[in-house]
Parts: sequence; C-alpha cells; structure tokens
Amino acid sequence: MTIVTYHMMVFLYIFIFRIDFVLEGVGRLHREMELEIKQYSIRKVFSLWALVALPMVFFRFMLLPVLAPIVSFHPGILYWILMIVGMIWQFVLSVFLLKRELGNLSWEKLKKRLWLNHPVHPKTFKVYKIAYAFTIPIIMYAFFFESTGLFGFIEETINLIFPLLAPEDYTRIENLAIPEFVGAWYLLGIALISCLFNYLLGEELFFRGVLLPKMKGAFGRWDWVMNGVLFATYHLHKVSEIPLFIVGSLFYGFLNAKYRSFWPAILIHGVEAIPLLLGVTAVILGFL
Repeated sequence: MTIVTYHMMVFLYIFIFRIDFVLEGVGRLHREMELEIKQYSIRKVFSLWALVALPMVFFRFMLLPVLAPIVSFHPGILYWILMIVGMIWQFVLSVFLLKRELGNLSWEKLKKRLWLNHPVHPKTFKVYKIAYAFTIPIIMYAFFFESTGLFGFIEETINLIFPLLAPEDYTRIENLAIPEFVGAWYLLGIALISCLFNYLLGEELFFRGVLLPKMKGAFGRWDWVMNGVLFATYHLHKVSEIPLFIVGSLFYGFLNAKYRSFWPAILIHGVEAIPLLLGVTAVILGFL
C-alpha cells in the first residue's frame, strides 16, 4: 500500500464518517423540528378538553347525588375525593398522550415536549429567570378576581337564574371548617393529594404541559388566551363560577407561551395551595 493510497483511504473514511455524523445530526434536528412543528388541530384540542371536562360533570351532577345520601362520611369529603379522581384521570390521560407521541418518556423528550426548563427569552434564546418575577402581578390579578369576593354577585346571579346548577353547601370547601374534623389528620393527606394533582400532575400537566405547547397551530399568537378559556370552562362542575374563572385564569399560560417554560403557571396556580393547606391545618387543630 503506497503512502498516497493510505492517505486516500484515511480521507475517504473521515469523509464517510463526517457525512454519517452530519446526516445523523440533520436527522435528529429534523425530528426535533417535527416535534416542535406538529401541532394539535382545533378538533383535537376540543376533543381532549371534553375528555377531562365531562368526567368532572358526571362526578358532580350524576354520581355525587347518588352516593352522597348513602356514604357514611361527610358528603363534602366525598365531593373532594371525586374531584381528585377526576384530576388523577387527567394525569393518566396526559401520560397516555405523551407516551403515544414520544414513544418513550425519557427526560430529554419530556423536557422538550413539556417545556420543562427555565424561561427562555424569545429574542436572545438565553435563560431568562427574571420572567419568574412576572408571575407576581398575575398572581395578584387572579387573586383580585377570584378570591376577594368583590365579584361574588356574578356567581349568585347565575345560581338564581339556574338553581339546578347551584352547588350544594357541602361542595364548598370552606364548609368543612366544622368541629367534626378537629384532629382528623387524614384531611391533610387528602389536601396534599389534591394539591399534587391540582397544581402539578393533573390540571397543570394537562392544560399547560400537554395542551399549551401544541395549540399555536390552531390558535396562533392567542394560544395562551384560548388555553385560559379552556381551563376555565373545564370547570363545568362549578358552572356558576366559570365567568370568574375565565377572567381570573386568562393569563395563567401567558408566561409559559411567551418564554416556553412549564414553570411560571405552576407558580401562578400553585400559590393557591398555601391558604388551602394552612386552612385545613387550622381546621384540624381546632383554630377555625
């Protein structure tokens, strides 16, 4: 073998290796772009919405009235458990959808699909942690509309017009603040499970994790608006509260969509867990 032939073989090997490496990189990039580009249709978005909204309606308006008179414990606890079951179903559905889309649920695939990263600046594409601070005004905005009671007349008006849709007293969690639950530490366990599936693995995983990143193809720049509307109207089991939910949750997904991160909505929505857990603990200790 001459020195020229040797160098030609080495060159050919490197060339083939490099081409293979480049093609592999292009293929990987293409798959990643395909994952980013492939969006849900309007029909699919609403179909998935129905799959999480209708079970809650069934639990609230059909199953609950049947079980409430015959259970041996407070019907408010039954209602709470049924709502948790509905949120666990959202988690199961989310995992099923992700498994079908991604093949295997590796961290790298889930991170891309669900935006499990810090906020990223839309122009510089660099980590933009200051976006977390932008959650504060949205939290205050949501609190103003949903928790101050200033707009309670809207719910009361709807209940007067549609009395059959008015919630029973025992479905209001504040009505669990009774002596019966003093020392009932299992109540805190229910509250913790509720928070887990309400603010992370259930509602948030489904609406801001599964749906939101795939809604731009159907709703364009207003994907976050439609996501908030879908999240609010999913609460058909609290139908008289939907108008407040629409206004209050309108910006829940705004920062997620703008900075391509799952975490801002977790902070915005999850802050509700603090008064809930404090209130349940106070009830158990007999402070309320």
